[in-house]
Amino acid sequence: MDTAGNVIRPLILEESANEAEALVSTLRNAGYAIRHKYIEDAEDLQEALENQTWDLLLAAQQSGPFPAIQALSIIKKSGNDIPGIVFGSEPDNATTIKLLKAGASNVVSNEAQEHLLLAIEREINNLHERREHRRCKSLYHESEKRNRVLIDSSRDPIAYIHEGMHIYANQSYQDIFGYEDIEDLESIPIMDLITPDEQQSFKDVLRGINNDQPPEGTLEYQAVREDGEVFAATMEFSRASIDGEACTQVMIHRKSNDKALEKEIKQLRQQDLLTGLYNNQYFMGKVQDAVNQANKNEEKFALLYIEPDNFKNIKDTLGIAESDLVLSDIAQYIQEILPEDNVHIARYAGTIFSVILSGQQQKLAEKLAEKLCRGLAEKIFEVEEKAVTTTFSIGISTIAETTTDAKKAVSQTEMACNSAKEKGGNQVHIFSEEDALASLEADKRISTLLELALKNNRFVLHYQPIVSLHAEPGERYEVLLRLQDQDNTLIMPGDFLEAAEQAGLMKEIDKWVIKSAAKAILDKRKVGKEIQFFIKISAESLRDPSLLVWISKLLQAARLHGDSLVFEISEQTALENIKAAKVFSDGLTQLHCNMALDHAGKESDDLTYLKHLKLKYLKIDGSHINNAASEESQRIIQLVAEAGRAHNILTIAEHVQDPACLAVLWQHGVNFIQGFYLQQPETSLDYDFSSSE
Repeated sequence: MDTAGNVIRPLILEESANEAEALVSTLRNAGYAIRHKYIEDAEDLQEALENQTWDLLLAAQQSGPFPAIQALSIIKKSGNDIPGIVFGSEPDNATTIKLLKAGASNVVSNEAQEHLLLAIEREINNLHERREHRRCKSLYHESEKRNRVLIDSSRDPIAYIHEGMHIYANQSYQDIFGYEDIEDLESIPIMDLITPDEQQSFKDVLRGINNDQPPEGTLEYQAVREDGEVFAATMEFSRASIDGEACTQVMIHRKSNDKALEKEIKQLRQQDLLTGLYNNQYFMGKVQDAVNQANKNEEKFALLYIEPDNFKNIKDTLGIAESDLVLSDIAQYIQEILPEDNVHIARYAGTIFSVILSGQQQKLAEKLAEKLCRGLAEKIFEVEEKAVTTTFSIGISTIAETTTDAKKAVSQTEMACNSAKEKGGNQVHIFSEEDALASLEADKRISTLLELALKNNRFVLHYQPIVSLHAEPGERYEVLLRLQDQDNTLIMPGDFLEAAEQAGLMKEIDKWVIKSAAKAILDKRKVGKEIQFFIKISAESLRDPSLLVWISKLLQAARLHGDSLVFEISEQTALENIKAAKVFSDGLTQLHCNMALDHAGKESDDLTYLKHLKLKYLKIDGSHINNAASEESQRIIQLVAEAGRAHNILTIAEHVQDPACLAVLWQHGVNFIQGFYLQQPETSLDYDFSSSE
């Protein structure tokens, strides 16, 4: 039985504490890490259920005045998913049936130790599967809600049809056909929105959709508005679902007469402006297409993940603007080396490039990657009479029948690239199951570090100043979290937050940050300083209805004014949890605390969701600040700044790296800036705000 590294949290009901410890010892010898609680009576059990999540009840059939059947009844009434295993001295058939009816998952003889261990293993595995199922179901519903919000706010006219009838349409779709109410559209077949002379061919399309064969690409039809106006339209169809029911998504646009302009706009939507390669969004769509094809056993694909080994040195040597030119040169070289056919190349993120190889190129993936790795290492990049070089690590994975989704495919390739880096870089590494196991071990290590950090205060807070562009009074800092390992090396959030989320530790970590930040504010107050902290809140904490009560008690105990704290959530978290975000912002207002929205403009350029939230600050997504020279980013900066003024919300530009973007920020009336241009995050709170006025 492979139980190494398994942590289980059992409630143990035994004749005595010594008997309970003997059982714990047996489980530890079997390879389990045990976080148990010994319970003696109903009061103990009730208290345990209220304070923590438990994995298992291990109960002696008759433990003094508190029998197992009573414990099973209490757990059942609590609504907690805690399987119960009861053990006793050769229980008879009638007793076994009685216990199973009461909710026991298994009844085991005291003498059958191997039976007990197998039962525990099975129940723990089943419990994990049930929890994962519930988590996936919750994520699915959250995803549907978020998609609905994004579709509602989309400027693209989108509708969903089932058997030719409208079941949902966004406002843009209603507008393009001239209908004021969705109920009017729901009673109209989509066929009636097509001119009579084209209805037969459209009927063939609907027939294909009903046979689960939606047409590929864009179709052109003459569409009819509610007032009778006919217009040329392009339509795209794709499989979808609403509330778990299969249906078809229809996206429609007025056909432009300017073919060249239409083509250019389509290309811009797919393109990374710096390098001219495909952008992340378009590329991930292509990866998912490859996964879908591979799942049908039609074809295999190779995925490459290409990352410079020391790009930071290039940036330090040349500066940000000039290092962007190097990225552009790298992109051009990759295009020159790789063949044109059956290849999709993208700037995946920052300095990372990704490639999909199909057909014959997939079979040559390792040779092509080796050639690319050697060529890039030998390449000299010249910018304004300065020459730089760098080596690259390249990861390769195969998209095959068992690849579940695009995210997993890229994750495997990233693991392979990390393995290449760990071996010294300047090499190619092909993903293997060993890489996955190594990643799993790393996650387990991080989870252990997180638990120890919460127990032993091994977290560290760093602070980054937020400075007014208009001499606004006050000292403001973003609070940033770091994790210390055994060697006191600092681990960045990007390397531990995902593991914390998976382990269900984010609520505890968020509370640790809030308490520690409150203490830092009190320490500064003792020396006559009043500061305001911006503290990030996870989605898990946002959905916790008890958090507001906890914050209220903390403020009272610390004698802190609520205005000292600004609680910050990301735009994505707000969109996925809009009701919880509204409740949280309303509650913070009552506590006189403030709320900020991070990454504004990243998920959507439609900011109508702002009307649901009581915000004091809007933080413009850093990608637009870093790319402030582009027209699109300037448009988003202006959009967010204007939305802020319209809703009486102050705006903050995050990730300001240099003064190049300040003119754009001034022009659009952005209120504050934050980033390395001012100061890197530090453990001290001694930034000189007077020098920025």
